[in-house]
Amino acid sequence: MKKKKILVIEDDNLFREVLSELLSLEGYEVIQAADGEEGWEKLKEIPDVVLLDRVMPKMDGIELLKKIREDPYYSAIPVVLLTGISEEESQLEGLALGADDYLVKTLNTEILLAKIKILIKHKDIRLNINPLTGLPGNILIQQEIETRVLKDTPFILFYIDMNNFKAYNDYYGFAKGDKIIKHTAEILTEVIKNFGEKDDFVGHIGGDDFVIISSSKDYKKIAEKIIEKYDSTIKSFYDEKDIEKGFIKVTDRDGELKEFPIMGISIVAIPSWKIKVLSFEELSKRSAELKKYAKQFNKSIFVEERRA
Repeated sequence: MKKKKILVIEDDNLFREVLSELLSLEGYEVIQAADGEEGWEKLKEIPDVVLLDRVMPKMDGIELLKKIREDPYYSAIPVVLLTGISEEESQLEGLALGADDYLVKTLNTEILLAKIKILIKHKDIRLNINPLTGLPGNILIQQEIETRVLKDTPFILFYIDMNNFKAYNDYYGFAKGDKIIKHTAEILTEVIKNFGEKDDFVGHIGGDDFVIISSSKDYKKIAEKIIEKYDSTIKSFYDEKDIEKGFIKVTDRDGELKEFPIMGISIVAIPSWKIKVLSFEELSKRSAELKKYAKQFNKSIFVEERRA
């Protein structure tokens, strides 16, 4: 496993070396910087956490923190502000500017290490959450499936996507397309909340593709409720003239003007015990095959794996 990186930006050489040695012994890759300007340059190595001294020459910690939070390339990196005992105002200023936490320099090493672990965990989770829907993304989806496979826990994988979404997006624009994606995410989470189990999982692969991992025995009802809610609400995202026609006209990938009906939703269900799931890759491949089959019908449909 690749080591997590900690960037220590501290002008006190002795304190910086002691801190770096401690972190190295804990298995972290440590990058050092002796002032704010050097720290800014070392950010190019994309650390998992920054330990940032408040008072430094050339560029102080507050100024550097502000630059980090204003830069979209670095803004997600957790920053812990290192302050003196009497620097309460600096601590508050740092937190207001986006520091994730602060520690006084007479630090308790156990607290420091615990905070670093928590910040790295939260960062990893945050970077794997779809920003549009707030649902877990690909890495967390894979982890969830692999955990259930390893535990040999029976589950049903639902692979869900919308029919003719690209045509809708091209015709009405991405802003309206985003509204439909968010609406679909809300439908899935609501149905699972009302008809699923406590440990069920809803994820967003990207675009109009979603997954649900469920342990419910009544999984067909989950699919029925999703289709029911989707079909009863999707027309509200269309103009009245298009609803009356029942289609929109959009130029396809081949440059031909074609009619695309009102969107439906395709749901593929694979019970793990029917294909004796051995890996995430195997499950992903089979769900893609079933999805291709389901899309042929060009309407809301539920398709279940039939192999035993």
